[in-house]
Amino acid sequence: MFLLISDFFLSDLPYGGGAEYNDQILYQLFLEKKYKITRARSKEVTVGALSKLNNDTKIIVSNFVRLNEDSKNHIINNFEYVIYEHDHKYLRRRIPSLFYNFKAPDSEIVNYNFYKSAKAVLVQSGFHKKIIKLNIDIDNVVNLSGNLWTDNDFVQLKKNLSIEKKERCSILNSQLENKGTQGAITYCEKNKILYELISDPNYYKFLEKMANNEKLIFLPTIPETLSRICVEARMMGCSVITNGMVGAKYEDWYDLKGNELIGLMRNKRDTIINTIHQILR
Repeated sequence: MFLLISDFFLSDLPYGGGAEYNDQILYQLFLEKKYKITRARSKEVTVGALSKLNNDTKIIVSNFVRLNEDSKNHIINNFEYVIYEHDHKYLRRRIPSLFYNFKAPDSEIVNYNFYKSAKAVLVQSGFHKKIIKLNIDIDNVVNLSGNLWTDNDFVQLKKNLSIEKKERCSILNSQLENKGTQGAITYCEKNKILYELISDPNYYKFLEKMANNEKLIFLPTIPETLSRICVEARMMGCSVITNGMVGAKYEDWYDLKGNELIGLMRNKRDTIINTIHQILR
């Protein structure tokens, strides 16, 4: 029996982020493989609720900002678990770029025992792993080197490969300062590059808009543990202009584009699920 703990489900948010989307697919893939799995929002995971679980329950902890300290300690002392890390919750402010070379002072470190006691801390990229190990002395960090997409997602990404691309750049139209929208606009205007701000609440329409342009410019201001949007752009045959804050950029598969990258990410789904199952079996 597996329990997936997340701060939010994808259905809870008007615009689900990469973490929520990835968790939803993770949950679905476990069900497809006939593993018995349930899920709970972290704010609902009380000591009382945990005490009702079978002792052999294996826990996958995703985002856990809303998980209280008593529940964390109960998990540490009573269950085998992994942390599927989507950002940097071992830092009080969760922003390693606030500090020189991403190394925070000891006063910023939180949740150390929760990370240390996990069977594994699963991360998105080698870049992500490096930053974690710079800050906390743990040896259980496992690089999954990718994210999860559904079969339907891959169908859409493959379809968008055939779109004739315009000689302009896509810029993510985000209100979140860390996504670097204004910096990307400034870059284009300074270099006289034609650009289009793209957004859409419909995921597939958003992908299609991005696929209409030959390049994506994405200049985040804080470390992206992988960056789904950069990987999606490359799966659709777009070039990517980015900076040193994107984890995917440092993976050995990042030079791939189009069908090759789609095939690799499709295969990674089984690898990721099997890795989690092997660690917690």
